[in-house]
Amino acid sequence: MRDELFDRDFQGGREALNEGIDRLIARIGAFVRATGEAQVRAEWSAPWARSGRRNRSGVA
Repeated sequence: MRDELFDRDFQGGREALNEGIDRLIARIGAFVRATGEAQVRAEWSAPWARSGRRNRSGVA
């Protein structure tokens, strides 16, 4: 009887569980992608290149 109740509850919530797992994997993937892109920008950006920003004295 307990197994049947557990199975009924599990089957009822399985779709929501799978959607939650999918969202979690997507968020982890987005985090890893953003972190990798930031690391590539930091490692490969030319420090001598002008950034376009200027301070108050007009020097880049």
